[in-house]
Amino acid sequence: MAVVYRAQDLLLNRAVAMKILRRQYATDEGFLRRFEREAQAAARFSHPNIVNVYDVGTDGDRHYIVMEYIRGPNLKELIRRQGPFSVDGAIFIISQVASALDYAHQRGLVHRDIKPQNILVDRDGNAKVVDFGIAKGAQDVNLTETGTGMGTVHYVSPEQARGEPATPASDLYSTGIVLFEMLTKRLPFDADTPVGVAMQHVNTPPLAPSTHNPAIPPAVDAIVLKALAKDPAQRYPTGAALAGALRHWNLPIRPPAPAADRPRTAPQTRAPLPPTPSAARPVVHPPAVRGSGGVRQQTGQLTTRQAPAQRDVRAYRGHPAPATRSNRDDVGCVTWLIGSAILLTIVGLILLAFRVGPGIFAADLAPTATPRPSGAAILATPTPAPPSTGPTVTPPAIVPTTPISPATVTPGRAGGRVPSLVGMSQEEATSAVGDTWDLVIREQASANVPPGRVISQQPPTGTILAGGEVITIVISIGASTVGIPDLAGMEPGAARAQLEALGFTVERAEEESDTVAPGAVIRTDPAGSAPVGATVTMFVRAAQMAVVPYVYGLDYQSAVIEMRTAGLVVANLTPLSCVRVHQLIDATFDCDSFPAGGILTSTLGWGTSVPVGSPVDLTYYDPGQ
Repeated sequence: MAVVYRAQDLLLNRAVAMKILRRQYATDEGFLRRFEREAQAAARFSHPNIVNVYDVGTDGDRHYIVMEYIRGPNLKELIRRQGPFSVDGAIFIISQVASALDYAHQRGLVHRDIKPQNILVDRDGNAKVVDFGIAKGAQDVNLTETGTGMGTVHYVSPEQARGEPATPASDLYSTGIVLFEMLTKRLPFDADTPVGVAMQHVNTPPLAPSTHNPAIPPAVDAIVLKALAKDPAQRYPTGAALAGALRHWNLPIRPPAPAADRPRTAPQTRAPLPPTPSAARPVVHPPAVRGSGGVRQQTGQLTTRQAPAQRDVRAYRGHPAPATRSNRDDVGCVTWLIGSAILLTIVGLILLAFRVGPGIFAADLAPTATPRPSGAAILATPTPAPPSTGPTVTPPAIVPTTPISPATVTPGRAGGRVPSLVGMSQEEATSAVGDTWDLVIREQASANVPPGRVISQQPPTGTILAGGEVITIVISIGASTVGIPDLAGMEPGAARAQLEALGFTVERAEEESDTVAPGAVIRTDPAGSAPVGATVTMFVRAAQMAVVPYVYGLDYQSAVIEMRTAGLVVANLTPLSCVRVHQLIDATFDCDSFPAGGILTSTLGWGTSVPVGSPVDLTYYDPGQ
């Protein structure tokens, strides 16, 4: 639509960018309105992440906009050269884009064409959103000219793909696509044709970015998938909300415990309590030891010493906090008294243990549990563990949910090396473990291991393990069956993505049909359901083919009509000057004898057969360039 030049502002002696509308559009009222709307929309903005507009005007039949010149590439170029980005790098850029969009949305403007090409990155790494060329006021919903509603198809929102008006949520969806691309160096949706891509935006759920880049944390996955929700109401409500989620994705969230569950403050010299019933094994805590300036448990948690957040700010930043003389004089005395109290407490506890006999702590403090024979197998169930009264601890992914009481641990059980249990039946594994260890059994679907056989074990074979400890095995329950959705009429790329997301291996075949459009999916084999990992054949109706017309030398307006008549989509139409033709195509090209506006090249070979709807890029000669 326009060509951008670097220019020099002679009055203010600064570099600027000048966008000049192409001559072929200068007589098109629709394009002129669109061009002027960009200037008017961007000129009233003042935001650090939006390119500033300095001037707008005409010079004869030339319409131009003078804008801030950004020294740096666009984001698409950076993704190609440096992608995928680190999580922090991607968030730094996209949080700025989201803030810029929030600023525009508050002023009633929707960008509608957010893509990496429209995000410039300066030398300091700051993002600048540019090209409000198809931006539209939120109240201006009656514009119907061609090109005002649809941005670049890979970044367009589902509602735009359905022909519905764009909203601020549409911009946030496109921003989510850009974030996905930065993190993975690939697009979430792709197909052979633009229509196929649009259908995926509407119908196909996106995969998590970590599917392609395992380094991406689950919290960032969740942000991207929320931004890519099909329903606009399920996305972030504002650009500010998206920016805030990005900037704080890695902050820990620890809500306060209910009053009834909070541990009461205990004397600091009190011996630690044994673990709560949710612990997998009994733990013996060492006594408290003296440290410089306070009493410290072996767990590393501060007791009498102040936590870092509570210390004097000057001390935290590396400057010594002022101390009074009385504080300095009392330190040694207080430390001696605390140490003496701890020592006396330990001695008293030891004497009490010898006097009363073993088992007192287990009897008084351990949770009541029904004794079970040593070596018995525990079948883990989804029943939640009893509530803990101690500090909140996040459990691992797999833990035995049936607690093992310290009172039932039999002393004297000899340990040894853990045997190999993988491939055994449950009975064989139980026998191999015997009375030496306790066995926890879990179940898991598997297409590769026969039902009833051990898939994996923990600890691994050969580990030296004390007697009475726990060995966990995972038993196969056979292949898990998954339903196959009805994909009739879908675009093959979208259908393949949906099947692969369910865990199937997909093969493609073609057959004739009158029930679906050419190029669409007819059926799958098998249908209904199949085991995870099974091969599903997707039958597709053969696509209609188009022959690429020969348009070399034809004026570009007529060439576009020829291509569309043949069933092809002209994706890009690029003018080349005589110098560029010599550089890119033919150094002996005769510029004087070639017609101005004549077609030079096509990305599809003349006379070749391609599927209907295939995109084609054309170049034409423009002596005025």
